[in-house]
Amino acid sequence: MTPIPSALPPSPDALRTFFRQQRTLPVQAAAALLGWTPEEVKRRAVEDETLVRGNLVPWRPVAAWLFEAWSYQWVIETLGPDATTLPAGLQATPVLWFAPLYLVHALNVQRQLEPLPHRTVRPLDLSDYLTDLLHRGIDPTTVAALRSDRAFMDSYAFPEGANDD
Repeated sequence: MTPIPSALPPSPDALRTFFRQQRTLPVQAAAALLGWTPEEVKRRAVEDETLVRGNLVPWRPVAAWLFEAWSYQWVIETLGPDATTLPAGLQATPVLWFAPLYLVHALNVQRQLEPLPHRTVRPLDLSDYLTDLLHRGIDPTTVAALRSDRAFMDSYAFPEGANDD
């Protein structure tokens, strides 16, 4: 069962501290950061086999769940200048392209209809949905071709390449 955010998003200071310190968190602190209940965090940590010493969750799974719980854009904007604590490939870049209006309309409707079991909140806008869709659309052959590109892999596999305590 995928947790649903049950609280307000974390404060910008809490989010910045989390990414700066990259520390194992008590279940309660992870819950506050994710907007989940402590029971949901503990259940997810048990499912993912990441719960340690009873009530602690390592930084990496919490970082991964954070991008399920809140939108990429919200995380990046909330981090502000501290977004540089993320791999360079996760830095935001504006994209401008031409697309037929029907396609934009259809994808905007699709973002509201498509089941997204890997997300705990639905994409808030088309940009967030397209980021998620494009990430899922990267072909395994492309990933294999980029395996030696450290900057790509650090971002694509985030937070697996990140330091943990």
